[in-house]
Amino acid sequence: MANILLTLAEEVAETTDSHFAVRFPVDENDCFDFAAGLKALGHKVYFVNWQDLEFETAERGAHFTRLFDYGASRFVKPLELSEFALVFVYKMEGFYFDLPRFFQMIEVFEKHVQIVVNDPATIRHNIDKSYLFQLSEKNVRVGSPFTIEDALEKRLSKDLPCVVKPLFGERGRNVFLAQSPKDLKQIEGDEKKYIAQEFMPEIRDGEKSLAFLGFDFQHAVVKKPNRENTDEFRCNESLGGTVAIYDPSEEELQYCVDLLKTYESFGCPIHFSRIDFVTTGSGPRLVEAELLNPSIYANYSKKGPQFGKAIAKYFDELINKNGNTAGACKSAADVR
Repeated sequence: MANILLTLAEEVAETTDSHFAVRFPVDENDCFDFAAGLKALGHKVYFVNWQDLEFETAERGAHFTRLFDYGASRFVKPLELSEFALVFVYKMEGFYFDLPRFFQMIEVFEKHVQIVVNDPATIRHNIDKSYLFQLSEKNVRVGSPFTIEDALEKRLSKDLPCVVKPLFGERGRNVFLAQSPKDLKQIEGDEKKYIAQEFMPEIRDGEKSLAFLGFDFQHAVVKKPNRENTDEFRCNESLGGTVAIYDPSEEELQYCVDLLKTYESFGCPIHFSRIDFVTTGSGPRLVEAELLNPSIYANYSKKGPQFGKAIAKYFDELINKNGNTAGACKSAADVR
């Protein structure tokens, strides 16, 4: 039996002494399935709010001020981080707005916990959407990425639309469609904080999301933009998007596996991931590879308990292998 820690995006106002409330239902359903699967294998599972981590001082080492025991359904006296065999960096609300603290947390986990999922090297690499350039350079079919300067010259000045998104961001925040140079006015002065991708009109037919543990496919959904708002191209449910079960083709499965193997070649261990792509006339083309804290949509595929058992087995095997999963990702310059 091992102690396992899950970071979750807590809905603080809804948490009670006997219930740890999770902000987004899609994540809450899945995380409780994860916990049930791990408990069934004899492990003890604990939930924390990442913002409750206090860093090392002269008086005491880094520790969480609150710790929720899933099995006992109550808050308990926090354990020392060294008492955990594995920490699953699953959800952290608002971490993109406090990256120094987030990276410091990852360093603390790396120092004190034997296994961190996803691997810290992979987390550091995937948090910056510049990985899209690296994948493209490795001949992975990607919705073509551009710097904002190149997007202006090669697309917008030629009336070719592109999607502009923060290099560091999630859940569609601050993502917009630029159709002319004037649309970049809203990020003037912050251009280096953004990346652009070619706009793929096939997004209207749906963005396919495939979940993997290692290189093993688990389940898939297709997400579509709000049908009532023809100007909306983002597939997020919070923006009126829809989610449905999807059965991927052999070509799509192979595309994702090959993509993940390419990502691994950067020196990034592959554990828990979601690959988002659209199918075009030339085949699948990547929107984003989510290897940090992807919502996994297991319950939409009606495979929540099944996936909970699968991820529990995967974590159990990592623990039994003593966590020999370390790796250091290369920078874009190294890869080139």
